[in-house]
Amino acid sequence: MVRNLARASYRFTLDGQYRAITLLRWFRADTLHQTTPLTRIDRYPQLFSACRDWFCGRPEIRILSFGCSTGEEVITLRRYFPRAHLIGAEINPWSLAHCRRLQVDGRIAFVSPDRATLEQHGPFDLIFCMAVLQRTPHRVEADGITNLKRIYPFERFDQQVRELDALLKKDGILVIHHSQYFFRDSSVAARYEPLESSGVRSYITRFDRNSQLAEKAASDGSMFLKTRD
Repeated sequence: MVRNLARASYRFTLDGQYRAITLLRWFRADTLHQTTPLTRIDRYPQLFSACRDWFCGRPEIRILSFGCSTGEEVITLRRYFPRAHLIGAEINPWSLAHCRRLQVDGRIAFVSPDRATLEQHGPFDLIFCMAVLQRTPHRVEADGITNLKRIYPFERFDQQVRELDALLKKDGILVIHHSQYFFRDSSVAARYEPLESSGVRSYITRFDRNSQLAEKAASDGSMFLKTRD
């Protein structure tokens, strides 16, 4: 145990990303979702392409990449939406600082994900929330965890979905992919219709609104059209 503590202390001192995540766990646990900063360029091409095709006649839409990590998703979205206004929101201060060092055009901004800041940049036509509304899913599955209440309760997921909904215009699209909960269980689901045009499915282990492991059930998709406020 002493060796593990020493190793963690050493890493906390020298590794800025590890230190930022640790501090978030300590002080922002009530709003924190995924803690893994893993990302890459063009990670979800089918979903990005489907959204591009949906908005093909509206080149200057406003897009939010919620939980953009170190910015690769925003850089990718610029390729798919060359004239859109792009906002990348990231809670991790180390990752956000990295984003702000990127060479980007004047229609891209990286911001903190607090509600007031996002409201200043919205409302949005399209919101991506990719592999964000979850907590270490591979570890959860490997450990055979059947109740997420202490790790990542449904209420935290639902609160975040409500906040994203408030930022999205009517007839806008909300993309939630690789979540540990079903969008259809959220308190705003009745305002949306699922879209199946991407052909993408998430096979992440899912939990119900009681944070209990869900029985095997078909995914409710990843793209959702907001049909009413």
